[in-house]
Amino acid sequence: MNEYKHESILHKRHFDLQFSIRFEVVDDVNFYSPFHWHNHIEALYVLDGQIDFKVEERKYLLSDGDMIIVNSEKIHSSKLRGHVRYILLQVPLSAFEGIYDGIESAVFEEKLARRDAKKLFPHLEEMLKFVDGKRPEARIKFISLLYDFFYEILSSYQVERKKAAAASYNGINRISPVLAYVEKEFREKITLNDAAEIINVSPEHLCRLFKKYTDMTFNEYLMSLRISAFYQALQNSNQKISAILEECGIANYKVFIREFKKTFGKTPEAIRSEHRS
Repeated sequence: MNEYKHESILHKRHFDLQFSIRFEVVDDVNFYSPFHWHNHIEALYVLDGQIDFKVEERKYLLSDGDMIIVNSEKIHSSKLRGHVRYILLQVPLSAFEGIYDGIESAVFEEKLARRDAKKLFPHLEEMLKFVDGKRPEARIKFISLLYDFFYEILSSYQVERKKAAAASYNGINRISPVLAYVEKEFREKITLNDAAEIINVSPEHLCRLFKKYTDMTFNEYLMSLRISAFYQALQNSNQKISAILEECGIANYKVFIREFKKTFGKTPEAIRSEHRS
């Protein structure tokens, strides 16, 4: 007898198919996701609240009813303004193998007009009804709705790949090994010289590239990763704050706390206390 897993919509969801999908309703406060990238197409729809969202050097303020589509391998980051609820869908390019061969070259509009977001929202809303379905047929229905959603954005929201966009991509692609290295090793002691050696440039040149394509300095990016990791551990661990600081590679407590309060508006102790209550 087949058994079907019951899945809650408020947690990451990975289907046992030939590809993995993330589809969930996120409910969080002040969460910060530093610059990152993946080979997924990402769609985010704001249900309630505001999000500062960046894709490469482009900045957006997303509010209730806004939708953004992040193209595959585009560097992006987000910062919630207080309490926010939003729908997040991430689908890998492998989901289209043998179905739509042009997916790797497809480029979508990023920040959709409010009327277009309103038109696409019912597709996501309908998908939520079946993602948690107990009947095995629900999974088939969900996948059919997923492809129906992508039919709509492929049909109506593709844009021409411009030379400027290609140049921007090539520049960001050049520093992606550095981003990957820092993301993996941020808990260790990392220097600008270490990072520059990865792509065989001078530290000064790496600084210019970093600022141009992320709108952050190298040290700001490193700090953002540590802040994000610390924030998550703060809420999901009972360890002492001093122990979490050490695990996240934070040596200068005073500087870190100043940057942490600048990001979240509160001390770590206050945030942990609120989370527990």
